[in-house]
Parts: sequence; C-alpha cells; structure tokens
Amino acid sequence: MIEVRHEPPDGPAAETLFAAYMDFARERVGPDFEPTEDIFARPDVFRGPGAAWLVLYEDGVPVACGGLRPLAPDTGEIKRMFVAAPARGRGHARRLLAELEAIARAAGQEQIRLITTAVLAEARTLYASAGYAVASTEQVDGRTDYWLVKRL
Repeated sequence: MIEVRHEPPDGPAAETLFAAYMDFARERVGPDFEPTEDIFARPDVFRGPGAAWLVLYEDGVPVACGGLRPLAPDTGEIKRMFVAAPARGRGHARRLLAELEAIARAAGQEQIRLITTAVLAEARTLYASAGYAVASTEQVDGRTDYWLVKRL
C-alpha cells in the first residue's frame, strides 16, 4: 500500500531519508560533498502557509520525501526530493512531484522552481517529462547544477 503523509520536516522519517539522500549525493557527486542551505534548505522553511513536507510510505515504510517552500506569493520551490534505493523505479518520485505541485497550486503559486545537478540524470529525466525547463545552469565545485522552472 502507498500512502503520502504530511509530516514534520525534521521528524524521524525525514531525518532518516535525508541521511540516505546525503549518502547517495556523496556517491554521485563525491565524498567531499557538503549539503548547503541553497541546495537543501533548512527544515523550518517547509512549515507554514504555502509550504509542505511530504513522506511517501510503501507498506508502512518511509521510502521517499520532498518539500515545498514559498519563495514569493506566486512562486514555490521544491527541495529535498528523494526516493530510497530499494523503492526506485515505481513512480514514487512522480507521485510526490504531482502532490507537491497540487499543494503549490492550491496555495496560489503559479510557478515552481527547483535545482538538480548533472550527475542526477534520473531526476533530470523526471523533471523534463513533467514539464520543467532549464532556466539557468551554474558550475559549482566541478559539477553542473541546473535551475529548472515550470508554470503551473
């Protein structure tokens, strides 16, 4: 059974998934990769009006997460989208993305932005297929980051 829950962004499931996300990021980007606020944001930005933190459970086990934070009355940003390795390839990221976009629409946000990086080819494929376009690219510490945008 699949269930998406609104949970605290610093709750036990969020912290476990974020730790797994950091391990995954270091595998892909390099062992010296350090999370920054620009890329991942602080948990408190996923609270309040126009914000959300979601955890997707598969058979009672937290396997995916993602957050939405408002940047302006008409703009939201998706952060910390992650699916644990054993649960990949089953549409969980697409489901979380759709849920976060629905929350953004309900909050009056007309566009969503997010950041991803070149080594996360699967994420770039997902976002492109969901209608996100590259707004800009940036070279940071030897990697290429992509700022993506979608009109809702």
